[in-house]
Amino acid sequence: MIHKNRDWSPNHKQELRLVTPKKGFRYLSLYTTGNEWIGTKAGVNSEGLVIVTASAPSYLDKKVNFQGKTNTATLLSRYESVDKALKALEAAEWKCGPEFIIMADKTEIASIEFGMDGQHAVIARQSNGVVFHTNHYLSDELIGLNPEKINVSSLKRYAKINELLNSQDILDMDDSDSFSKDPVLWRPGATPTSVRTLSAWTVRHYSDGASTLHLIMANPGNQERSYEISLAEVFSGKYDVATVR
Repeated sequence: MIHKNRDWSPNHKQELRLVTPKKGFRYLSLYTTGNEWIGTKAGVNSEGLVIVTASAPSYLDKKVNFQGKTNTATLLSRYESVDKALKALEAAEWKCGPEFIIMADKTEIASIEFGMDGQHAVIARQSNGVVFHTNHYLSDELIGLNPEKINVSSLKRYAKINELLNSQDILDMDDSDSFSKDPVLWRPGATPTSVRTLSAWTVRHYSDGASTLHLIMANPGNQERSYEISLAEVFSGKYDVATVR
């Protein structure tokens, strides 16, 4: 199971898109429109690879730092597993701008930190365990990219996630929902224009082969809505993703 709360300024909209690229695997995308950072923010492809991202410290979060780098959509279309993606990363077949990526498939999960100019560190890779990240660097290789004063919210959320994960031996969708709505993790926004939680994305692969997406959408100006979506129905065309708002 992989989960991501997505926090951003309420200056854009999110939608669910089923993408069929000219080459590669189809993927389901949490896609943003309406600001300069349009694109896929989380996704799962037809092979079961799930990718979510988190922003690096804000001084690094500039468009110029991502020019010529590999984006989430490309990774979803290109790789069917964590293992294939990581082998390609070490072979220098792709690199990202300064950000944090967590990817998972039906057998393992990994967390990767990216700095400048393709610098990266795989900080965790688990087939039976937990992996989590917020918005500051953890690896010895890249920790120097943190500002002198690390964002307090990132530190608080990291501590809260660690506390919640350590309180449970086995996690299910109900735990994911309650975790994402924890007051430290679900950010309401201090002002009408400040950063707040806009969505929560959870994919679970079950032992019987089934996979589901549990999605909470809190688009600006819309009522908050929750969706339980069978990925088999999405990729077979039985589920209309345009109904998600």
